[in-house]
Amino acid sequence: MFTFFIQILIKIYNILILFLVQNWKILFVFFTIMVKGESMINGLIIFILALCFLYTAIFTVYFAVIVASNFLNSRKKIDNSEVNVYKNLIVIIYSHNNEKTIVNLLEQLNKQNYPHSNYQIHIILDTCTDDSSNKLEFVGGAKLWRLTDDTPLGRDKAISWLLENILSFKKVDGYVFLNANRNVKSDFLLNINKALQKNDVVVGSTQIIPENAQFNDNVWLNVNEYNTNIMKSGRSNLGLAVPIDSDITAISHEVLEKLRCIDFKDANAELKYSFLLVKVNYIPKFIPEIKTYVSSKDYELRRPSFKFKMDLFAHCFNFKSLSNFKFTEFLFSLFKPNPIVLIAMLLVLLTYSFHYYFLFDFPWNVFLAVVLALSFALSVYKSQLYVKPLLYLTACPFYTLADIFGENKLIKSILTNVRKKQNRKIEKITVPINVTNGRSVFPCRLELISEDGFKKAVFRYRNKKQSTQQSYVRMCDAVKNISDILAQHGFRIKICQSCAYFSPKIDGTNNMIKGYCNKKAVDDSNCDELPETILWGTCENFIPEEVNKVIDISNYIKNR
Repeated sequence: MFTFFIQILIKIYNILILFLVQNWKILFVFFTIMVKGESMINGLIIFILALCFLYTAIFTVYFAVIVASNFLNSRKKIDNSEVNVYKNLIVIIYSHNNEKTIVNLLEQLNKQNYPHSNYQIHIILDTCTDDSSNKLEFVGGAKLWRLTDDTPLGRDKAISWLLENILSFKKVDGYVFLNANRNVKSDFLLNINKALQKNDVVVGSTQIIPENAQFNDNVWLNVNEYNTNIMKSGRSNLGLAVPIDSDITAISHEVLEKLRCIDFKDANAELKYSFLLVKVNYIPKFIPEIKTYVSSKDYELRRPSFKFKMDLFAHCFNFKSLSNFKFTEFLFSLFKPNPIVLIAMLLVLLTYSFHYYFLFDFPWNVFLAVVLALSFALSVYKSQLYVKPLLYLTACPFYTLADIFGENKLIKSILTNVRKKQNRKIEKITVPINVTNGRSVFPCRLELISEDGFKKAVFRYRNKKQSTQQSYVRMCDAVKNISDILAQHGFRIKICQSCAYFSPKIDGTNNMIKGYCNKKAVDDSNCDELPETILWGTCENFIPEEVNKVIDISNYIKNR
């Protein structure tokens, strides 16, 4: 009964969000009529306060539902005794001078209560200058990949490079990405195996162990515990997505086979990659039983910037995506308010509605305040935070505000945009292409645009143009969208990406603009090296991509 009630609240939340987004013009007219007869300034104040009330009301319901879901009794913990199938896992660890932790982690992974024949450990040693390589060789049990360039390649590119080498391994069911500074218990892989039985992408929890922790460390330690016990667990109970954490994430082989990339560069990149996963219906699921442990001295706090979140919302939002509830909810969760801002808004609403007439009068605002306070009290009780931890927790919003104002992340961006209009990083190239309708070939142009890391393509023929329907994380998706649009009008774009000979190449980036031409391999079965090409390349050997088998290609060439 309680689960059904939670599901009803989620539906109401979804309907309310859709209504506000799709009918904001009607709401504006409605509020304009309600403040008719007031002065312009008073009318504007009433309108802004009404929007604040709606925003506060939506978040209060949202927060109350998440907190309530933590009290569900129907949620079952992982029971590994029920699992009879052991997935074949590859554990990938990136290390750069992590001698003091990586050796201990390898020993813990070698002692897992998991069949040794069902998992492999791959460690990337990125230009290490310490003694970790020799110590790991002595421990054994792992495949070591040594990168010996003058400068470290970096976590993101190093893992992408490794995936290019091992993604074709047979009988691999999932990949576990783990930070070299972590510790794990003997049931670590068992819990991942259980979680991957029903989920494509799972995110584990991080337990921070205090070690000579300062005040700042204690703040984030308690915030991490609260988010883990309440926010992430509540979202997990409701089946909602959580951002991936490259320090402890497991991804099924099927997902990486389809996406052909990862993006673990920083917190911003991880959030963007999370939206890519949710967009294609691979929901990252938080599993609290998958635990890792890290010393507070080694723990690095990584959070997406506020500006990046707003840019991400602007690029990902479109009315077509509203039909996907989990993607829409994940998108609007970016607007989760700072607690201090929320309390300030409630105080303003209570004060104004108490002294003046307001569309949402005083009792409504009191009700919101009571529900929010009760929800927070229940969340504190559930997370078992007592007096001292609670004080640390309440200090977090001030640190957040300090990030925004003290470090001037948002203000600096606004001032920079005022002083310099070309602040946004825009890269654009124009390439000649050919398009055919089956009878004639037309020379056209294709513009490839990258704006702040988001990609789009513009097709031009004489004075006509066609743009991609939205911005994309990867350039290959933008080009594919243009191809699909032209195909709907009976035209085929003659580029490598649409050719049967083309296969993508993992190059350590999100764009996926490179690939291989397999024509040489089709003509000569002894070919051991394929020539590289790019998505928008073209040649006279073009064959439609649906002709995707060697025998079909041969027949196609004979009959055309």
